[in-house]
Amino acid sequence: MRLLRHACVAAVLAAALLAAPAAELTVLPEGSAAQRIALGNEALMQKRYETAIEHYRRALVADSTSFQALFNLALAYQQLGQNEEARSWYEQASKVGQGHPEVLCNLGVLAFKAGDFTTAADRFGEAARLASEAPAEAADYWFNVGTARERLSQWQESKRAYEECLAIVPGHFGAQYNLGTLYLGPLADQPQALFKSETHLAKARDLAPTRSEPWVNLALVHERTGAGEPDADFAQALKVASGAQAQRVLWQRALFANRQKPPRKVAMRDDLQRILTEDADFPEANGMLGAYCFAIADYEKAIALLEREVAPGHFDPSSNVDLESHYLLALIYTDHRPDATKALAHASAYYEQRPDSAKIHELRRRALRLSAGGQ
Repeated sequence: MRLLRHACVAAVLAAALLAAPAAELTVLPEGSAAQRIALGNEALMQKRYETAIEHYRRALVADSTSFQALFNLALAYQQLGQNEEARSWYEQASKVGQGHPEVLCNLGVLAFKAGDFTTAADRFGEAARLASEAPAEAADYWFNVGTARERLSQWQESKRAYEECLAIVPGHFGAQYNLGTLYLGPLADQPQALFKSETHLAKARDLAPTRSEPWVNLALVHERTGAGEPDADFAQALKVASGAQAQRVLWQRALFANRQKPPRKVAMRDDLQRILTEDADFPEANGMLGAYCFAIADYEKAIALLEREVAPGHFDPSSNVDLESHYLLALIYTDHRPDATKALAHASAYYEQRPDSAKIHELRRRALRLSAGGQ
């Protein structure tokens, strides 16, 4: 079962501009580091990053140990997406600032973006421990530790980081949501996991009632417990969602309908059709709707949907839905709309991924006989 996870990870916590201290009426000496920093700050705030970089570099000519110039220079490079250059300047700023928490956080952000989640978690943890006089920032840093540990599948460490965050700021939406989602997924075997999941997700919902994610995952909790009203949860999630998020809510509701006993196939179909109206290539939606059309013998529509699911650039060999789409196409082209070439192609595509599957051996034999008969 797929869960909606909190999308707000470390990248949102890039530190803000560190402005040069100056009294309102102070006249800064021409060409001084302070003047260059002030000019750089103005350009940075206006998103003129190249200009800002030029000013900060000139400031460093005047004062090579200026923490503000080093930090904001790194920040400007980061905004331009030049992450290696940014990392180098952050590291220099860290030496001058002796472990400034915002520098460590941004180094963690860069490591996170580079996929080095161990370094990211370490940097965020250092930042959190150094931010004792700024509780809100420390809580955010602990949240970032949790997101990095999740990427490493270090579930217990991630849980502890979110708990550290909530011990400082109980109203932290991201930590409440992600902790509730952990208990619904990787930590589902823990004592009272569903109760804990519901508790944290309900707090996240109350903190941000216009966010759809808590409503969706609460629906999944209520599905498992048999308590509550999953349909009402999904309806509310859809009410507050928009754009791509609405598509994800419809997808989760379609999967939910398909899991019911007996499956609610028409409800599933309706949600899949709504998804594909907005996003014709939503992953697995064509395959699931194509399987539905196959089941009701609407082979022409099934072919169109299933072929789109496995088209070059769309096919995902790790997806059971995509693999089953190849199998169903092989069946259609063997038994219902005979086409030996296509039957064998789709049967072989399935066989390449599941060579030990008994059903594909029998189907490939039939496709080969069809091919031989057509010669």
